[in-house]
Amino acid sequence: MRRSRRFLRPRPNTYATLKGEGDGPKILLNGHVDVVPADPSGWTNDPFKPTIRNGQIYGRGAADMKGSDACTIFSLKALVETGVKFGGSIIPTFTTDEEVGGYTGVNHLVDKHVITKDIEYCISTDSGIEVLHVASLGDSEFVITVKGEAAHSGRGWTGINAIEEAAALIEKLKVLGQEIGMRRSKIPAEPLYGTKKMRPGLYVNMIKGGLKGNIIPDTCEILVDRRFIPEERAAEVEKEIGRVLREFAKESTAKVSMKKILGYDPMITPPNHKLVRVVRKQARKVLGRDTPPAGSQGSTDMAVVSQLGIPVAVLGATRQDSNIHGIDEHVRISDLVSVTKILTHSYLELLPTRAK
Repeated sequence: MRRSRRFLRPRPNTYATLKGEGDGPKILLNGHVDVVPADPSGWTNDPFKPTIRNGQIYGRGAADMKGSDACTIFSLKALVETGVKFGGSIIPTFTTDEEVGGYTGVNHLVDKHVITKDIEYCISTDSGIEVLHVASLGDSEFVITVKGEAAHSGRGWTGINAIEEAAALIEKLKVLGQEIGMRRSKIPAEPLYGTKKMRPGLYVNMIKGGLKGNIIPDTCEILVDRRFIPEERAAEVEKEIGRVLREFAKESTAKVSMKKILGYDPMITPPNHKLVRVVRKQARKVLGRDTPPAGSQGSTDMAVVSQLGIPVAVLGATRQDSNIHGIDEHVRISDLVSVTKILTHSYLELLPTRAK
């Protein structure tokens, strides 16, 4: 479960139900509506004013993931306009705070019984168009605090330098990270990042310590980001890091503590599941090529849905060159059209239908 945060403003989630005529499966659709910040310097245009150039839409969130959200909306519009009568229902959801974590989005809709275990299928568009994501990494983040003893740096030997002690701890964590990095999942990875199978990792991504240049620091905090494959479990991940801390504590005069601040479980859907087969088939018809099932090297709040036993397939409009979270983020208009078609045709195959 992602960590909780305090927000100054309401966190609006939007959801609806498109009901068919008669019985049939429930299909959940999801996308997030939040985006990461953007510094206008370096952008060709204002990042918060969408600009069309060369068949592409530029702007913060164009690829991650307002463009794919638009695909979801227009796929439902297209379904209605076909005049086809269908059984079952479709539940589109547009949720908050995927980028920062927290209770406010998908978790909230689960607790409000908008997302329930009786949903047969879930399609998310928070992804790219090159492969069909059926799995994602789990993610656990920990803040590790090293406590030393402050002293005047002219008499540094009388204190315990928390930064230097943390540096020694980081070296031990790097050794664990190298061991973890050798592990592989059974699930194929995207072919874009130089690994054939999903790969876990441990990374020290933030460090904070020191008060002033002439004070031996008494506190140093490091943030450890542990990404884990579906074959691993969050509890064992935490124990593994805990063992390194206990070994460090035996050798160091500093005190050390650890707090988990964030957690996503891995997401996984069997690659041969009906949902995966249907979306893959429709993508092949629209794109004229295969979108092979693969695991994402990212983590997603769709893991919350997966934990309910609901199969999840993820296909969206981003590409490797979309520069999500970067300068001049963009999405191809042709890909928006393609994803819209794939979604609509998938609904028509997953739900019982008859002509109007």
